[in-house]
Amino acid sequence: MKHRILIFCLLFSSAVFAQRSTEQKSVSDSAEGSALFRVEYAAQVPIGDYASRFGFTSHIGASAGYRTKSNWIFTLGGYYVFGNDVIDKNTLLESMTNSSNLIITSGGEQAFINISQQGYLVNFSVGKIFPWLAPNPNSGFMFTLGGGFMEHWIGIRAEGNNVPQLLGDYKKGYDRLTNGIILQQFIGYHFQGSTRLLNFYGGFEFTQGFTGNRRSYDIPTMGVTDEDYIDVLFGFKVGWMMPFYKRNKNQYYYY
Repeated sequence: MKHRILIFCLLFSSAVFAQRSTEQKSVSDSAEGSALFRVEYAAQVPIGDYASRFGFTSHIGASAGYRTKSNWIFTLGGYYVFGNDVIDKNTLLESMTNSSNLIITSGGEQAFINISQQGYLVNFSVGKIFPWLAPNPNSGFMFTLGGGFMEHWIGIRAEGNNVPQLLGDYKKGYDRLTNGIILQQFIGYHFQGSTRLLNFYGGFEFTQGFTGNRRSYDIPTMGVTDEDYIDVLFGFKVGWMMPFYKRNKNQYYYY
């Protein structure tokens, strides 16, 4: 009896292993449509009007999309924009300093203020994966085009929130809120393996923003800034993906 149980277990294990191998092969050896969830980070360098306000910029966020059997890819994403390099950080709050070059809180103490870049963007992109030099038909060089909306501003935060000049609507006079539509292009490599863990992409991303100032008054310059900008960013973008393959009644995929 024990020998029969052992033989049954060995045969069952062999069948499961063979089935899993076949299923993994089916994913690796043929192009399969799949929904994609992606977590992404981009390191960006600004040029043009953007570079006159900010330096090195980071984008972090997520997107959801779908890759067809013919390797077209459609995605919708949202990203948080941030950075510590604000070009005129040292002069932005000059009008608030006293004779000792200090900003004083409502309690008569020295204020400690953090100034940074803040923002967000949302985009939609369409692209194509070409399985050149790729280990399977689901991977290859990827080219995408997209567009969306971007908004950024100077983030000003006083520790303790006790600087009267930076409370309520007064802060809006310093943040230089800017937004507008964007165009984006990406060229890189997309790798989609036979498991959910080993799936990634990386490459170069280019962004062109057609933006404008949205504040009616700028306190540091004591004037109205009604300007349009061309914000350009370029850099490297990487992401990790989790694919969800469509199941049918005759075939299942093992992750």
